[in-house]
Amino acid sequence: MKSVLVVLLMVSGSAWSQNASLQGVVTDPSSGVIVSASVTATNSDTGVRHTASTNSAGAYSLASLLPGRYKVTAEAPGFQTASQENVVLEVAQTARLDFSMKVGDSRQSVTVESGQEALQVTDGSVSTVVDRRFVENLPLNGRSFQNLFQLTPGVVVATTSFYDQGQFNVNGQRGDANYYTVDGVSANFGINAGPLGQSGGGALPALTAQGGFNSLASVDAVQEFRIQTSTFAPEYGRTPGAQISISTRSGTNEFHGTAFDYFRNDKLDANDWFANQQRKARPEERQNDFGGVFGGPVIKNKTFFFFSYEGLRLRQPQVMIDQVPDAALRAAAPSALQPVLNAFPAANGPELGNGLAQFSASYSSPTTLNATSIRVDHLMGKWTFFGRFNDAPSHSLTRAGSPQSPNDVTHAQFDTLTATAGATWLASPTVSNELRFNFSRSHGYSYFALDNFGGAGSLADSLVFPSFSNPQTGAFIFLCCGNLAELFDGANGINRQLQFNTVDTLSYVKGKHLFKFGIDQRHLRPTFGRRSYDSEFLYSTAAAVIANTPSPVYVDAASGAAGLELSSNNWSLFAQDTWRASLRLTVTYGLRWEYDPAPSVTNRPAAWTPNETSNLAAMQLAPEGSPLWHASAKNFAPRLGIAYQLSNRANWATVVRTGGGIFYDIGYGQLGDVFAINSQYYGSNIYTSGASFPLTAAQSAPPPLAGTTPPITQVAFYDPKLRLPYTIQWNFSVEQQLGGA
Repeated sequence: MKSVLVVLLMVSGSAWSQNASLQGVVTDPSSGVIVSASVTATNSDTGVRHTASTNSAGAYSLASLLPGRYKVTAEAPGFQTASQENVVLEVAQTARLDFSMKVGDSRQSVTVESGQEALQVTDGSVSTVVDRRFVENLPLNGRSFQNLFQLTPGVVVATTSFYDQGQFNVNGQRGDANYYTVDGVSANFGINAGPLGQSGGGALPALTAQGGFNSLASVDAVQEFRIQTSTFAPEYGRTPGAQISISTRSGTNEFHGTAFDYFRNDKLDANDWFANQQRKARPEERQNDFGGVFGGPVIKNKTFFFFSYEGLRLRQPQVMIDQVPDAALRAAAPSALQPVLNAFPAANGPELGNGLAQFSASYSSPTTLNATSIRVDHLMGKWTFFGRFNDAPSHSLTRAGSPQSPNDVTHAQFDTLTATAGATWLASPTVSNELRFNFSRSHGYSYFALDNFGGAGSLADSLVFPSFSNPQTGAFIFLCCGNLAELFDGANGINRQLQFNTVDTLSYVKGKHLFKFGIDQRHLRPTFGRRSYDSEFLYSTAAAVIANTPSPVYVDAASGAAGLELSSNNWSLFAQDTWRASLRLTVTYGLRWEYDPAPSVTNRPAAWTPNETSNLAAMQLAPEGSPLWHASAKNFAPRLGIAYQLSNRANWATVVRTGGGIFYDIGYGQLGDVFAINSQYYGSNIYTSGASFPLTAAQSAPPPLAGTTPPITQVAFYDPKLRLPYTIQWNFSVEQQLGGA
C-alpha cells in the first residue's frame, strides 16, 4: 500500500480544489462544430492568460482557473473573433460557456460587453455561492461570514453544548459533520480550551474566542465561499455534512485598499429590559471592529500581494439574575467555610430558600481580536505559485453565571496560525496539476479567577489549594445548595492542535471528458494540557453546609505537565469523470476511498479497549497497545451526479439536477476525552465520604496514577470491529435563473 500511495502523490491529486474550470463548445452559424479553435481566458484583474484548443467535437476545457472575472476569447481561421467580457468564475465551480462564431475575417471581432453569466450545469450537487460583492452590501453583526451560511437551503443553526459544538446542522447531519477548507486545505483544526471533546479528532473549525470565523479569514480578505450541502462529487468528502470551500483574495495589477471601522456604543442604545426591570444601570457597550486591506502588483502581470488586518475591541453588555448564599447561611456556617461563602457576591434580591438569595447585576464582557494575513501570488511560465500566512490571536473574559458565581470570570485565549503554500502546473492545454501544503496551529487556553464583583470577598489560595498545587496547575470547586451556586477557581485547560495537510489534484481533458484524480493526507497532533490536580466539594443542602458534611468530596489527579499528545492520520483518494454527454446533459461520476485509522498516543501508553462489546458479560480487556478499533480498508464511496439544461434562454435558464452516493465520516466523536480520562495512566480520582472542609493532608493527597489493569468502568466502549459510519444521499432539484436575477 505504501508504494501505491507514493506514486499517487506524485502523479495525481486531491480533493477540495478551490480553483474553477471552464468548458464549452465552439460552433459555426449552422451549429457545426469548429475544430482547433483557440479559446483564451484572461483574468481581468491580473492579466494571467490560459489557452486551450477545441477537439474533434468542438469542445474546449480550461482547468485550474482562479475565481474571479475573465475575458474569454474564441479565434479560428475564417471566422470573426468572438469575445465575452466579465465572465465570473466562482470557487470550486465547473462552468460552461459556448461560442457561436460568425464567418468573416479573424481581424474582426464580436464582443459581448455585459457578460453572460457562466451557468454551472456539470454536476448534480446542491450548492450556494456567496461572493465578496454580495458580502460588502450586507451589514454583518460581528463581521463573521458564518452568518451567511444560514442563507443556504437545508442549513439550520444548531444548539451547541459541551458534547456537540458544531454550529450548524445541514440536511439533518450532526454539527461536527461539516468540513471546512480555506484555499484548498483543511480548516478543521480547531481546539477547545477545556476538555478536548470533538476537537480531538479534527471535527471542528478553528474559531475565535467569540466563536467567529475571523480567525480563518477576515470578511474583507475572502474572495468568496461555496457551501455544498448534498450529493457532491467524489473530490469532496471526509464528512457527510456540508463542504464549505473558502477562497481568499489575491492582489491585482492595480493598487487597491480599504479601511473600515464598525462602531457601536451604549450612548446610542436603549437600556436592556431586564436591566430596567431590576433597576440596574445601562451596561457599557463598546464595539470597534476596525482594519483594512491593501493589495497590488509587485511585478505587473507576474507577482501580486494582498494584506489584511482586522482588530476587534468589544465590550458586550450583559444582565445577570443569579443565586448566591444568603446572609443567614453565611452567618450560620462554621468558621472554616465562612471565607468560601463570603467569596460569593452579596445578595441584593429576595430569599429563594435552601440558603440562597437572588443576585442581579449589569456588566460588560470584553473580547479582543487581532487577525493579520498576507498572501503572495507569482506567475512563472507554466507555473503559478501562492503562499498565505495568517495569525489571529483572540481573548475573552466572561462571567460564568448560573450555576457558577457571578464573580467567577472565565479567561479564554484562542490563537490561530496558518501557513499555506500552493503550486499549479499547466503541463499542457489538457493537463494541469494543483498542489497544496498547509501547516496550522491552534492554541486553546482557559482558566477561572475570582474577583470582588458584587461585593465578593477575597479567597486566599493557601486556604483552598494544598502546598503542592496552585491556581496555575490545579483547581478548587465548591458547590452548594443543590448545585445552584458554584465557585470555580484555577486552571481549566492548555491545549494545542497541530495540522499537516497535503492535497494535490490532477486534471486531464480527453474529448468530452474531464478526468480528475486526487489524494489528501492529513496529520493531526492534538495536545490535552489537563490540570494536574483538583478538589471538589459538593454540599446538597444548606443544612449540609452548616454541618460541614459534603457528600462527596472528589479529588482528582492527572499525570504529566507536558500534556497528553494524540496522533491521527486521515487518507482520502478519489477518481472522477465529468462527461459532457451532449450540449445539455452532463454526468459526473466516480469513486472515493476513505481510510481513517484509530488515533494513538505518542507520549504515553495507549488507552485501554475491550476485545468485543456484543456480549458484555464476556467482555475482556484487549492487550495493552491495541487500537480502539481496526480501521476498515473497504470504505469505498461511489458517487453520481446528473445535470440537464432544459433551457438556456437569456434570463430564463433552467437546470434539472439529480445525484446520489455514499458518504463516510471519520467517526472520531468524543475520542479526545476517551484518551484523556479513561485510562489509569492519564488520571485517577477518589470519592471521599465523611470528610469536611478543609481536607487533611492525607485526604488531599493526589491518588496514585500508576497501576495495573484499570477497572472495566474506565474503559472506552469502542468495538474493535467497528466500521466508520456512512450516509446514503440522493437529491433531485430544479434551478431556474429568472430575468434580472
